[in-house]
Amino acid sequence: MRFKISLADKPSHRAPVTCVGWSSTEEVYSAGDDSQLLSWSVSTNQSTKITQFNAELCPTDMQFLPRVSGTLGKHGDLILITSVDGKFHIMNRAGKIERSVEAHKGAILVGQWGNDGTGLLTAGEDGLIKIWSRSGMLRSTVVSSESSVYGASWSPDSQAIAYTQGKCLVVKQLAPNTKPLRWKAHEALVLCLAWSAASDLIVSGGEDCKYRVWDNQGRQMFSSSLHGNHITSISWSPAGDIFAIGSFNTLRLCDYSGWSRSLEKPNTGCIYKMAWSADGTQLAGACANGQVLFAHVVERDVQFMNFTAVVSEKKIVTVQNVLDETNEHLELPERVIQMALRYNHLVLTTPSQCYIYNTRNWNTPAIFDLKDGSVILLLLCEEHMLLVEKSSVGIYNYQGRLIASPRWPSMRLDYLRNSHVTLSPDTLAIRDTSDVKTIHIIDISNNRSSAETTAIQHSMQIVQISLDQWGEASGRKLAILDKTRDMYLIHARNNNKMFLKLGRKIESFQWNANENIIAAIQDTQLIVWYCPTACYNVKLLKLCSMQYDSPELGRTPRIHDFVGNSVSVRRADGSLLNIPISPFPTLIHRYVRENKWTDALNLCRTTNDETAWACLAVLATQSNSETIDVAEEAYANINHHEKVFFLQHIKSLSSKAEQKSQLALLGGKTREAESILLHNGMVFQAIYMNITSHNWTRALDMAVKHKTHIDTVLYLRQKYLEGLGKSENNNKFSSLNETVQIDSERVEQKLALEMQKRKTSN
Repeated sequence: MRFKISLADKPSHRAPVTCVGWSSTEEVYSAGDDSQLLSWSVSTNQSTKITQFNAELCPTDMQFLPRVSGTLGKHGDLILITSVDGKFHIMNRAGKIERSVEAHKGAILVGQWGNDGTGLLTAGEDGLIKIWSRSGMLRSTVVSSESSVYGASWSPDSQAIAYTQGKCLVVKQLAPNTKPLRWKAHEALVLCLAWSAASDLIVSGGEDCKYRVWDNQGRQMFSSSLHGNHITSISWSPAGDIFAIGSFNTLRLCDYSGWSRSLEKPNTGCIYKMAWSADGTQLAGACANGQVLFAHVVERDVQFMNFTAVVSEKKIVTVQNVLDETNEHLELPERVIQMALRYNHLVLTTPSQCYIYNTRNWNTPAIFDLKDGSVILLLLCEEHMLLVEKSSVGIYNYQGRLIASPRWPSMRLDYLRNSHVTLSPDTLAIRDTSDVKTIHIIDISNNRSSAETTAIQHSMQIVQISLDQWGEASGRKLAILDKTRDMYLIHARNNNKMFLKLGRKIESFQWNANENIIAAIQDTQLIVWYCPTACYNVKLLKLCSMQYDSPELGRTPRIHDFVGNSVSVRRADGSLLNIPISPFPTLIHRYVRENKWTDALNLCRTTNDETAWACLAVLATQSNSETIDVAEEAYANINHHEKVFFLQHIKSLSSKAEQKSQLALLGGKTREAESILLHNGMVFQAIYMNITSHNWTRALDMAVKHKTHIDTVLYLRQKYLEGLGKSENNNKFSSLNETVQIDSERVEQKLALEMQKRKTSN
């Protein structure tokens, strides 16, 4: 990935250009020390004069009002322009000033609309940062500093601001009575900063000729090598995956983790300000020599299996098959915005259309028109794909036919990020944009409108979600990573919303594209969970996993891709490291999915691999098939003899319902085991199963619901606590102990009778 730069033959400005802003994806406005406001056509590099400001108005910063959800609203295209005389101006795109406000003493160095477009901030040489309404009414002065504020930026949720203070950076919450977070960021004056609304990372640049990447808590993620000159400008792409660095005759494109993707040396002088187009494919820069720089992102690439697709030019995509070294050149009528390659399909979007290519036939793509003209997000699964546009969401099959138009509560598409939405063949999961602890689950298999949603509530802020891709819809599993870097597994389509912990200190993770296997970076090592559903048992989970701890992973690696039997890890310096994993668990997953248990057994017998046996044992106990014998042999080969004895006990039970229930219990599926018993009228057995599992509250709830054996639960609870020498501390049990009379002899008789019934039935 790199920039392709274009400059006009002659500068249109007679003095340095100080700011630029995007009116649309094809038009850029620029202003400079010559007090001119120019409009540029990106395709032709031709400029048109919009207006001539008066001599006192020397612009320092410019930004167009963000189009929330892609709509202009009643305010139209408003432009915020700040000036060296301490005023900011709100004008329309025709250059007419609608409001001028005296805001600061000295020059205003930063003017920025809020991410939601409801307000704006200004920061100046006087050390003040002020927040204003959209119409220009002062709301508050949030910062009063002794040093000039050279850079300031809104947080993603517009509830905080980050700003420069000498050599330091400060994050100030707008809520009252909150202490600012301040840290030393550079060895010299900090000149610029940017806070990504998508990745929630901060980048700063300074007079020490370095740029650095920080998280929102001030922890340093990356520090660059020494540049030849001061870093004068920084700008994040809308998607938050890349950012641009500007300096004297220097333009650098960087990955969000900090490493440099490309370096260009245009003859521009200092690049004072930069701005990305809304689709994230183009960059405009304000240059000291009077030029306006245009840079297009080219050589973006995606890979899957033996195919690699690269955007070689704005409108040309080159696809290479590495097996036979053949190349396909796909020419499109418009520039490529989004690109995804997965499951034998390449999907490309342009400003107006979507193209779907099959890897077996590159000549006749399926083409359909887009509703809103720009795709924000593109996700592929095996059977269909998700397209998120500015104001609509559509799920399409690979023939281009609309399958569903899902909707969910508090639907805000402009805040939707790649890590907050996940798609499988039958399920769509989205993290709520306003409540970051809630996930909405949508069934897309039968409902065209997909209006019905279920919600999963977590106790912590959710950072990333991902659905598995294989198996039945009823067993669909969702992996969740929260803010504390703890990772959980939960059944997405099951009423049992039990969070099972997979690991802690997880930095990044990804499901395998071919099987339900997870690869993750845990602290600084790679861990692969061949059978994530074994997380109900720590010993089994460890047997079903692989840990790769090598110095070659370096500091802060992350999962780049996980296809087949190879994990691709991106190192901190940007290089890719491919790590092979065992192929046997993958084959076992495939045999189990196809119900070929004999083949799975033969594979394990041949390889005698402990990890393969452990995976087979877990999958056999969690299967709905008759697999007790398979599970028994698998557990015997990993020396889990207590489970072998338990399986032999299960085989001795004559009741099929109890057999299925006990097998589900062994496989960690507690609620399923309970529902099997209840469905077959075995209420006492269901209650007693929870008691033996020490799930006392659940046992009592069931007894109260079915109005039976309440005294039995209370009596056994008392005996349990007496054995431990402890008193009751559960309010549910305490209140019932006061109202329910417990006759110990009667309870013992009931227990004996139930046990006798159970023996008789078996």
